[in-house]
Amino acid sequence: FMRSGLSLTEVLKLLQKQTRDKSLKPVFTQLRESVEGGRSLASSMQTLGVFRPSLVGMVESGEKSASLSDILEKAAELTHNEIQLRRKIQFLLTYPILMLIVGLGVVVFLLSFVVPRLTELVIESGAELPFVTKMLIFISGVVKIGFLPFISAIVLFIFWCRRNNKKIELPLFKDVRDNIAFAMIFSQTGTLIKAGIPLVQALKLTAPLDPVAGRLIVVAEHIRQGYRFSQGLEKEGSFPEEIVTVVRVGESGGSLPDSLNRLGTNCWDYAQSSMQKWATLAEPMIILVMGGLVGFVVIAVLLPIFDLSSLAAK
Repeated sequence: FMRSGLSLTEVLKLLQKQTRDKSLKPVFTQLRESVEGGRSLASSMQTLGVFRPSLVGMVESGEKSASLSDILEKAAELTHNEIQLRRKIQFLLTYPILMLIVGLGVVVFLLSFVVPRLTELVIESGAELPFVTKMLIFISGVVKIGFLPFISAIVLFIFWCRRNNKKIELPLFKDVRDNIAFAMIFSQTGTLIKAGIPLVQALKLTAPLDPVAGRLIVVAEHIRQGYRFSQGLEKEGSFPEEIVTVVRVGESGGSLPDSLNRLGTNCWDYAQSSMQKWATLAEPMIILVMGGLVGFVVIAVLLPIFDLSSLAAK
């Protein structure tokens, strides 16, 4: 819409009319009223508090560099890729998660109801309980006492995280998160440089997208002191060597913006393939875990039954 010559307020008015989501209509209305009141789009988005800080940062850099339409298109591309990745992961994980829930439900039922009654029968018979069965009885008692408090604690923790906008970050996915961050950083920096923004200013405008606060400012300061971009990244110390190498090659060849855009695309592709790999591995891992749990319960239950059968035969 903006590339067709419409003003920002006209675009927001059109979006308000076109959207079918009732919850978005008041958002577009408030944005339009705020922009008409003289505020920038980024400031209006930040005031509403419903947009991601990274998106607000991209819009702010686009407004300051007079390349808002290009930045919005890049933001739309990143968001589309993220949504597609999330849908693929949800599709791949639906069956394993369902299987995990059903399996855990069966195990909890066995530990809470079946095992206690069976162990009472065995104890009354005077048979000696195997070590595995004693361990199962102990676990059964813990589950019976602590299951509801444990579930309540998890629900309260999730509620607290959502209310305080906290995210649960697993160390297992650190590499994926880092590559998503690198994809946003270098794609945005390449777009700004191609729009004519100096490198130091482009890094400062891109800084809000970086989950590690302050490191792009440090790199920009190194460049301001006379270092090259690759040297600034290397001196900062948190960027992988392969990224520094790609940036160095782009500087040497005089094609830094294109190199940064390709680097961002490569980082995004790597993050996507890593997430798909973990999603694919989730199903056999869950099968193995649930098979081990169910096998442990079955063995612990059957051993005393076999002992009772041998006693009855004598």
